[in-house]
Amino acid sequence: MSGNSKVHHGVPAKSLTVLKPQKLGRHHHKIPQFIKETTNKNPRLMADYFLRNYRISLELCKVEVQEATNKTPDCIYRSPMGKVGFSIDRALLTEALECYYGGTIVPSQDTPPISTSEQRMRNRLGLDLTYIFARALLAGDTFGELERYENDYEETSWEYVAEFEYISHLTESRSSIFIHLDTELVDELTSHLAGPPPERLNGNPLDHIKHLPVRLDCVVASVQLPLSQVLGLQLNDILMVRPLDRYEVRINQQKLFRGTVFEEDGALFLTSLESVQSQ
Repeated sequence: MSGNSKVHHGVPAKSLTVLKPQKLGRHHHKIPQFIKETTNKNPRLMADYFLRNYRISLELCKVEVQEATNKTPDCIYRSPMGKVGFSIDRALLTEALECYYGGTIVPSQDTPPISTSEQRMRNRLGLDLTYIFARALLAGDTFGELERYENDYEETSWEYVAEFEYISHLTESRSSIFIHLDTELVDELTSHLAGPPPERLNGNPLDHIKHLPVRLDCVVASVQLPLSQVLGLQLNDILMVRPLDRYEVRINQQKLFRGTVFEEDGALFLTSLESVQSQ
């Protein structure tokens, strides 16, 4: 962007929410916050999975949900709700593979090509962790049956990518798990967060309007003071006020009626209402 910036505040640019035309009218902005809140409520869901199946002790360091970049996920799964992408850092993938087969983890400086065993392990982790992720978001439900999706001729439009960074207590290394959500899946999640649509009422709309709740405020007493005296008021001060002859009844600060108040059985009642407009 060239020219002088019109942003006159100290908020970092990366923390601002950029609205996109295709998202207007949809509550897409709720998805990142919902993922973070759900993860913070159940921070050990994925960690317990690794501990239970691979004897790897992981601790969640951070959760970030960003708009998806051009990076393609390692695995793509198709579900009835949309497509899900999965990626995992090589260090954590290797650690899971070694622990699963009972090997010894040896740090290596070179990066050999990914093996067939690593590919199978990555696909297995992708299915299991995506299932856990879905159940956490949907309160026990899932995205539906996941099937591996491979299509070089169709480009998937990814909306968000959730990064879960963990530290391994075995190797003291940090690794991340990435789950990508496509536009169709985000739309389904947005609809789920919005809840069921309101029930459509039958009949004349004017009749429904007449049943809307309206708050009436009755002014029993009022007093006018200079500002200096108001600022000098202290707790337990007593103000001398004179009750009004007719009490004002207001709706949204607008004077609509005047009436009188009477007491019966210890309760106050408002009666003899007259319209202010008629006077």
